[in-house]
Parts: sequence; structure tokens; C-alpha cells
Amino acid sequence: MQLKPILLIIAIVTFSSMVHANEHDQFLKAEKYLAKRQYSRFINVLPNLQAHPLLPYLESQWIKTQFHKKPVEQINEFMNVHSGTPFASQLQRSWLKYLGKKKEWSLFLEHYQPTQNLTIRCYLVRAFKAQGYASASLEEGNALWSLGKSLPKACDPFLARWKKDGLLTSERYWQRFVKSVENRQYKLARYLQKKLPNKLKKQAGLVRSIWRQPKDIFRKKDAAQLPVEARAILVTRALKRFPELAQKASLETLIADFSDAAHKQAQYERFTAFAKTPNADTFHHYKEAADNGLLDDELVNHFLNGAVQNAQWPTYAYLYKVAPQHIQQEPKWSYWKGRALISMGAPTPNAAPYYQIASKERDYYGFMASQALQIPAAMNHNPTHVSGDVILQTKANPAIQRSLAFLELNRITSARREWQHAFDHLDQDSRRAMALIAGRYEWADRAIFTLAQLKDWHDLQLRFPLAHAQHFSQAAQRTQLPMDWIYGIARQESAFQFDARSPAGAMGLMQLMPRTAQSVSKRNRLRYSKKSLLKPQYNLDLGSRYMKQLLNRYDGNRVLATAAYNAGPGNVNRWLRRFEGPMDLWIENIPFKETREYVQRVLAYTTIYSYRRGELQPIMDNVTLASWAHSAEDTLQISKNETQQPPKG
Repeated sequence: MQLKPILLIIAIVTFSSMVHANEHDQFLKAEKYLAKRQYSRFINVLPNLQAHPLLPYLESQWIKTQFHKKPVEQINEFMNVHSGTPFASQLQRSWLKYLGKKKEWSLFLEHYQPTQNLTIRCYLVRAFKAQGYASASLEEGNALWSLGKSLPKACDPFLARWKKDGLLTSERYWQRFVKSVENRQYKLARYLQKKLPNKLKKQAGLVRSIWRQPKDIFRKKDAAQLPVEARAILVTRALKRFPELAQKASLETLIADFSDAAHKQAQYERFTAFAKTPNADTFHHYKEAADNGLLDDELVNHFLNGAVQNAQWPTYAYLYKVAPQHIQQEPKWSYWKGRALISMGAPTPNAAPYYQIASKERDYYGFMASQALQIPAAMNHNPTHVSGDVILQTKANPAIQRSLAFLELNRITSARREWQHAFDHLDQDSRRAMALIAGRYEWADRAIFTLAQLKDWHDLQLRFPLAHAQHFSQAAQRTQLPMDWIYGIARQESAFQFDARSPAGAMGLMQLMPRTAQSVSKRNRLRYSKKSLLKPQYNLDLGSRYMKQLLNRYDGNRVLATAAYNAGPGNVNRWLRRFEGPMDLWIENIPFKETREYVQRVLAYTTIYSYRRGELQPIMDNVTLASWAHSAEDTLQISKNETQQPPKG
């Protein structure tokens, strides 16, 4: 049963193109003239663009060409009219960088606004100093120095002055070194180490060595002699990576001289480590954490999770019993309470009430509980409702008009920037209207992210759009994969941002790494084009073929194939050797948090897309269950009818 279309918008307003093609042509022509410094032609075109939403962008670019004339009044007027807009902020940053580069310090301070831009902040330090505000200059310089990050060249002059004035002491270098290690700025850390005197240089080498091998904090004799701020970051890292180290008797010695805040943080990490490695002392640790005022919700969750991951069911049952009521009601913990009872030999009816609590929610654990009860998964769809007047007013908002104009010009980054600006300055009803407008423009990722920022989770038509439906259908037919699963992967990978690029280099709807895409192309005797990875059809074709390849590798097990899509087959094979089942517990024991949550979300999204496309499927399909050699038949069953019809309404 496909959800009903958003009839409200269509009935109220016709979404024709906001800007005629001719006007866009005039805009592009003016932009080209400006870039080529053909200023007279640029000025001649401007009268044709007075109604164009993007005219302020041309005006701001024109002002930038006049910086050498110091057009202060023009800039002030522009900023007053357009204050806070993306293009005004860009103009201000360019103006401040220009003034800083030209050492126009009086004008710089006159126009300065707080920013996180490091180059401008470096100029601010110098401007304060040049204008006689020495204490303000030192304070801002200290703030930059303490970031523990590489600073831009604009900072070099004031750092050279600091060195000449004797302000770059070994203590300052050491503090910055420790912060750079904590921030994983390893190149900077190596540089700073060279600036330290011999004694601190040796300690810095020890810090870097222990950072690479955290267990050495307990092994190396000199570790206890490290300055307290270095030990603090090393102890925290060691406990996070190796929870079993919390049992070390020498831990108290290492943290004894910490400040109250650092000692409390170390103790918190210690109890977190205890929670992750449950044993006979778990109840004692739980009570001790409570007695010390450290038992917040996050730590309670760690204790519960540790018991689940280690299949310590009696321990889990007790911890669940003493947990706060609001935590007991969470789908995850109520699901695992039911599982714990079954695993301890209780009859199925005893577990049913806990499964029923979880099954009311539309998430991974709710769907797992529904399958355990052999009932349809709850979808709780609730369409977004906004009055027609609000939709019209929102669509007329200048930032929305600019965003949609950029969208029509296929300048997606600029379109998203203006969209976010509009969201930040509108009320809740107008924000909901934005989600509806994005849906009508088939701008899937903005509909998804707009509702996510609103924390409005129940409009499944907008949050799980059937984007690029024809391409998904073709991919499913070509590979004989369930279209719902392909949608689930794409929804998690990119939220349908076809131009998405990850820091690691993954590209497109399915976030394919170029090397993987090339391998899939070669395997399927297809022509490879890295540039085409940002084209939805091409990306889906290769991504779905890779999914098929993984599914075949794991004998039809969708769980393992999904995990491998995110973390690679090598990791999945290693995890299988370490822990084999049952399947829900295997998922819970995936050591990479990112992959664990990825698998859970893809499974849940796949179920939701089955509902969106008219045939509600259980979260675990028969083939996946059958291929899992160690699945527990009494805890994970599929209903007799593999296809569950969605509830009406």
C-alpha cells in the first residue's frame, strides 16, 4: 500500500518553476561578465535581474571587486540589508581577510564579528596588538594556541613576535603538544616535540608511544612520572580501548593526583570499562558508581549493554530491574529483557509483555520484537500538516526562493546553504512547510534532513521517499535483489544526496569507494567512469551489483552482506570467527559502533520501505534466517506468512 500523495500542497499552490529560463540565462551572463571583469557589460545586464532571487549574490561579488576602493558605506549598507544571510557572511569574511592582508587594522576591528575562521582570528590577534589592546591580543592568541591545531600563515607574524618576546615557553609548547596528541594532530605533535627541551622531549616521545600502545600506560615504569595532563588523556584512551584495564590495581596510583574534574572523568571511564566487561563484581561496581554520583543514564546503558553483549542474562535481568523506569521502557532494553527471559528458560508468554512494549516503536528493536511476537511491525505513520497560508508564505521567503533558484541551476551546495539559513530563521510551522515544499520538488535529502532537525519522525512519505524510483526498479530487476533493501542501503548511505562525498572518498547515492566501483565494473565487464559515480543511475547500477556480490558471498544472508557493505568482508569474516551467534546477539557484538548501528538502521529502513511500497515485510527474511547456522529458532522466528499486510490507515 503506497502512501497517499501530499494533496494539500497541490490543491493550494501550483509549483511551477520560480524563475523563467530567460532570467536564469541573464543571471549566468551577468555572472560570466563579472568573472571576466567586463564590468560595463555586467552593469548593463543588471536591470534585467531586479526580480531575480540571486541578485544579491551578484551584488556581493561586485562589491568584492571594489575592495581596493574601500567601499565602507556600500558594505555597511549591504550588510544592514542582508545581515546574517550566507552571501553577506561570505562578503564579510572576504572583507576582513582583505583588511587583514592589507593591515588595515582600524577598519578590521570596526567590521569584525565573532567567527570560527582561524585566518580571521589570527588577524584579530594582530589587530588588537597594533591598535594597543595588548591584553585582548594575548587572550585571543592563547585561545588559538590552546586549540592544538595547525594554524594558518596569518598567525605567523604574531607567533614570531611571541618568540621574540619570550612568550613561547617550554610550558606553552608542552600544553599545545598534549592538546595536539589528544586532537590526533600527529604532524603538529611531532613538530612541537622538537621545540621542547630534552627532558620534556623525552616525555613527549613517551606520550606518543603510549598513545599508539595504550596498554603501556600500565607497563612502562616512567609512565607514572608523566605530567598529569598527559596521563589524563592516556588513561582515558587506555580505558576506552581496553576496558579490562580498569581492573588494574595501579590505576588508582596513576590518577591519584588528578584535578577533581579529571579524577571524576577518569573514574567515570573506569566504571564505563567495568560495565563493558561484566563479572562477579558487576553489581558492586554498579552500586559504587551510584554512591559516587556517577550513575547517569549513559552509564546505566553501558551496564545493560555489557550484560547483553556478554550474554550475562541473570546480570541483565537484575540491572534491568533496578534501572530507571524510563530506561526500562526503551525498545532496546525491553526487547532484551524478553530475550533474557527466553534464554534463561522462561516460557514464551513470560517474555511477551516486554516484546509488546518494544513492538510499539518503529525502529530496529521494535521490528525485532514484532517478529518475535509474529505480528506486523508498527509503522505509526503521521503525515505532516500545515495550513495553505503558511505554505504560501514560506515559499515566498527570500531564502527559500534563493535556495530553489540554486536548485534549478543545479548548484546543490549553495541551494542547501540557503535552505539551512531559511530553516534557522523560521518558526516551527514554516519549517514543516519547508519539508512539504522539498517533497513536492522531489528534493529528497532536504525533506529528510528538515524533518530530522525538527525531530519529527512520523511522516514516512517525506522521511522515506521513493526517490529515483525508475532507477531503483531497474537495479532491482537487473540484480534480482529486493528493491526495499537497495532503498534501505541508499537511505542510510546518503539520504539520497546524489552528490555526497565522504571524507574517505566514497561517492554518490550508494557511497561507493572508487576502487570498489572499479572492481565491480571489471567483474561485470562494464566500462568504468569515476566521474559518473555522482550520476544516480550509474551509481545505483554498480552499488546494487556490489550488494549482489556480497549477498552471494554470504549465502543470501542479508545481515552479513549489509555489514560487509559498510565494513568490508575482511572485518565481517573476522567477527564471524570471534562470535557466531545467535544472530541478534551477533549484531549486538559488532565491535565497530558505526557498523553495528549501520546494520540495525538498514534492516529497519528496509522494513519501512517494504511498507512504503505496499507489502510489509518482517525485519529478518527467511533466507537470512535459514543461512544463519546458529540462529535460535525459539527467539527469532518469522511468521508463517512471510509477507505481512500493512495495517490500514
